[in-house]
Amino acid sequence: MKKTFKYLMALALCATAFVGCKEETPYVCEGLEGDIYVKFGGTGTTDTRLLVTTDGYIGETYAQTIIYDMYTNADEWQIVPDYSECYDPEHKWIESWPSEGNYDGRFELKFQANSKQGDTRFAKVNIVSHGQIIQTINIEQDKAPITQFYIQPFLQKQTFTASGVYEDGVNAGKTVVKTIPLDSNVAWSARVDDDANGDPVDWIVVSGVTKAKFDISVAPNTTGAERKGTITVYQNTNGNNNIVVTVEQAA
Repeated sequence: MKKTFKYLMALALCATAFVGCKEETPYVCEGLEGDIYVKFGGTGTTDTRLLVTTDGYIGETYAQTIIYDMYTNADEWQIVPDYSECYDPEHKWIESWPSEGNYDGRFELKFQANSKQGDTRFAKVNIVSHGQIIQTINIEQDKAPITQFYIQPFLQKQTFTASGVYEDGVNAGKTVVKTIPLDSNVAWSARVDDDANGDPVDWIVVSGVTKAKFDISVAPNTTGAERKGTITVYQNTNGNNNIVVTVEQAA
């Protein structure tokens, strides 16, 4: 009964007499032991052009899952991603499950997050039967936002008096605290670097850390000589993207 229904449906679809595969709904392809039809419907999506969002995660996290209910008389089919139009064709970022089947079936597509800043990426998902493409789903995935991670250059060097406190005025005797604003849309941290001998520097204090700034203060300098240290501000997800703030204290 099922084969009879599919045969009658194929005859009805072929009444329009396509040559090869046409971008119609449903697709009708000729030349594979009779005409092959492909139609998406049911509770799944029918879209053959997908715009996939970027969720900002990296690695194995998938940005989106899309389900297709496929109706076809193809006695065997495979889901084959094509990355040839992507900026990195060697990187596989689309997963299908199942990746093959026969006749009617359901499959889903999953897309890894796009971590490439500033670059939209494109791919195709081909449904192939007996070596011939019988349907294509075009994929466009939005680019990752460009990372903002910036401290104004004039703030990247801070100087303090030997005492480290205000000498006069209403704040006389209070610790000098200098606030360093940071323009960032990524998680970051700030650390006081060890000195040239690899010893910890305990006279520089980082405090008041928020998403948009941190504070610097220093202990009194009783060494009799000027001293210098550094604070490295770095992205938590990219340890190579650093900003160094130099701290100098008078003798």
